[in-house]
Amino acid sequence: MKNNREINPNRHIPLAGGSNFRDVGGYVAADGRRVRWNTVYRSGALSRLQADDWRWFVERDIGAVCDLRSDQERELAPTMWQGGQRTEHLGVAYAAELIFTPRSPEMTATNVNEMHHSLYSLFPRLLAPSFRAMFDALISERVPLIVHCSAGQDRTGLAIGLLLTALGVPRETILEDYLLSTDFRRVENELDHHGLAHLSDRNIVARFYAQRIAQQGFEVMRARPLVNKAGEPLLLGAFAAISDEWGSIEGYLDQELGMGAQRIALLRENCLEKI
Repeated sequence: MKNNREINPNRHIPLAGGSNFRDVGGYVAADGRRVRWNTVYRSGALSRLQADDWRWFVERDIGAVCDLRSDQERELAPTMWQGGQRTEHLGVAYAAELIFTPRSPEMTATNVNEMHHSLYSLFPRLLAPSFRAMFDALISERVPLIVHCSAGQDRTGLAIGLLLTALGVPRETILEDYLLSTDFRRVENELDHHGLAHLSDRNIVARFYAQRIAQQGFEVMRARPLVNKAGEPLLLGAFAAISDEWGSIEGYLDQELGMGAQRIALLRENCLEKI
């Protein structure tokens, strides 16, 4: 796969307190058009942004932010929005227990990665309400839009994968964009990992990560390539789960997210431009 950082060196926006903040513009899509720049951004948590970062947001007049995190992730690392008054906040919180319950009493690197992989099949239904809100915002031109989770790679990766599919971006390009996350994450800006143990008695997310750190050290929190044992992008697991239940990505977009042909056309009109 090509390295998109060489093609578009400004894709990654190095916010001082951000992690994995990227513009998804510039990709060639349907009918030879390309995704508009400064329309959709993808990111990790926004809880540790600094004054200059917020000024950057204000200058771009952010229209909407779609938060894909669970209830207790938001509690642990709240977004104290300072990026403009017109911004609409989207995303339906869900119980953290759904994704932060260890599948094994001993969290080795192997079974953590296996659990990580297994979560992708849960995302299409779990995150559908937030995905609907994201597409609604884009169709109604509440842009620029930021979609984010904690690391900006798994849940956000699926959100952007679905969006780029709807825009007619080739699968290979979608996977290239997805795999960029490993290099662009700054885990120290996603969460205060040193204070987790003190919060673990009342927050399941803090407990989950505190246990991992206790067993394996802070090294366990570093960004890792988003591939399975066979070297395949984990995002393909979500796409496979979608195809198994809805027949295809297009079937999921239509049946679960209400993105039929007419709304896809509106989405493309708003998010694509001629080259």
